[in-house]
Amino acid sequence: ADRKELYPGDREDVIDFSLPGHEAKLLAGWHPLEGVFGNKYRWIAGRAAARLRRVRPGPLLVRVRGYAPADCFQQGSSVTVAIAVNGAAPRVWTLERTGLFVLEEPVEDAEEYTVEISAGAVWMAAGDHRNLSVNLSMLRLVDAGAP
Repeated sequence: ADRKELYPGDREDVIDFSLPGHEAKLLAGWHPLEGVFGNKYRWIAGRAAARLRRVRPGPLLVRVRGYAPADCFQQGSSVTVAIAVNGAAPRVWTLERTGLFVLEEPVEDAEEYTVEISAGAVWMAAGDHRNLSVNLSMLRLVDAGAP
């Protein structure tokens, strides 16, 4: 049971960028897939959205796993990530350091969830034409009572 929860595979309540077919759950705002097997991710340019579906009963949290590079922190403004689900008011986190982050937000009961993620500061890497903010590697719904 623990292994199944840690490595759920391709389910409607999980967007794991390492799995083929995850694109079907993405809406707007995602850059092309990057990384290596086991560590695939997509950059966002300040805003992105995705769709998840409930697969189990009970209260849920949306969990977002990502990475904030040092370039975010060199733009002269605070680095923030906001998550809004199904049109609710967004919850905003201010990131204090470069590196991995995991953010969780309770969600209302629904069969389907539109997850909107906003992040800043937006920046541009040398030699790259894209606007970037943070990159994300997984979105999923988890049991609100789980540790």
